[in-house]
Amino acid sequence: MVPADAAGPIVQVRRRVRARAEQIFDLWTKPDLMVRWMSPYPGTVDCKASCDLRPGGAFSLVMSSPGSIREVSGTYLEIDRPHKLVFTWIGPLTNNVNTRVTVELNPRGDETELVLTHERLPTTAICEGHTRGWGIILDHLADTLSPASAW
Repeated sequence: MVPADAAGPIVQVRRRVRARAEQIFDLWTKPDLMVRWMSPYPGTVDCKASCDLRPGGAFSLVMSSPGSIREVSGTYLEIDRPHKLVFTWIGPLTNNVNTRVTVELNPRGDETELVLTHERLPTTAICEGHTRGWGIILDHLADTLSPASAW
């Protein structure tokens, strides 16, 4: 978590992923790939995804684990393949407050640095929960891109 600004607490997570930025960008923007890794739960990923990838287009996610379901939706604000993706993120776990996520992909040799910034979260507790959730989600993303995965 980084210090709060006037709009509330901010989550920022940085990861180096052994993959090209184009591959990672596709994982964020193609529903058939999103379902393979988008889950804040450890273990098996169970996700349903849809998206209309264009500025102003919508996406929705239903992420499940035994006994729990997380539903999130949002709107794409900025699409700069394969460098940057900005979208809103809203659901019960943001108190139905419209928050903003920016994913930046920076090539670093044979790896890509992924910087995820989640802004406008309404409370510190919600920020802490999203810090944990994004960490797990990015673990799943890295696992999906690993050589052992059927990528």
